[in-house]
Amino acid sequence: MPIERIEVYLDGGTEPVQVLTQPPFKVTYDTRSLSDGEHLLRVVTHYTNGTKEVKEVPFKVANTPGVLLQGLEEGKEVSGTLDVTLRVADPDVKPTRERFPGLGAAIATAAILGGVWLFFAATGVTNKTLEEVAKPPAAAEAGAHGGDHGGAVAAVDEALKTKGEAVYSASCAGCHQATGKGLPGVFPALDGSKNVADKAYTINILLKGKGGMPAFAQLSDEELAGVATYIKNSWSNKFGGVTPDEFKAAR
Repeated sequence: MPIERIEVYLDGGTEPVQVLTQPPFKVTYDTRSLSDGEHLLRVVTHYTNGTKEVKEVPFKVANTPGVLLQGLEEGKEVSGTLDVTLRVADPDVKPTRERFPGLGAAIATAAILGGVWLFFAATGVTNKTLEEVAKPPAAAEAGAHGGDHGGAVAAVDEALKTKGEAVYSASCAGCHQATGKGLPGVFPALDGSKNVADKAYTINILLKGKGGMPAFAQLSDEELAGVATYIKNSWSNKFGGVTPDEFKAAR
């Protein structure tokens, strides 16, 4: 049925934030103008015969950078002078050698930006140590030459990958960039990462987190599998697909 126009509303607003009349019907909206928390996207499609269709999609905004504390643990008893370092995961705050010394700080500064954040050890001098700590070098090499421990690359579900791209673009690209290159010394690159090649490592870090990377077990298995598949098969990566059942089995 021919479409006359599509109106896009936010949070019960009476005026549409966008009106689309020509394909491709693509909505572009800067969520930085919204407060962090729950929101509602309402799409009203008007057809030329006078009928309309309404679809509502709840979503969550999380643009505020994450903050990590170094020097103070939860429940820790302290006395005298308290010296606490705050690490802000904001790509606009450029790291310096003094602010980010050594491996411990490198892990601490890989932190949160968005509803879904991903952390994988990157290629490069600074993050090579992270890769070696995360798993034996032999396993890393195997992952890089066959997707998973040198075996056959799993088939990629293109529909699932497309869903994962939407999650990545909305919640992960702020840290790891749309190019997957990350921010050197702050957010590790995903493009060409040996750890991304390892399916078991990818699943484990998404479900359980590591260092400054929190766990995201609250996401659905399909969301997790989608973003994992996208990351493992974008840019120069050709590491094969991941299924929701594999995340379900790993929980």
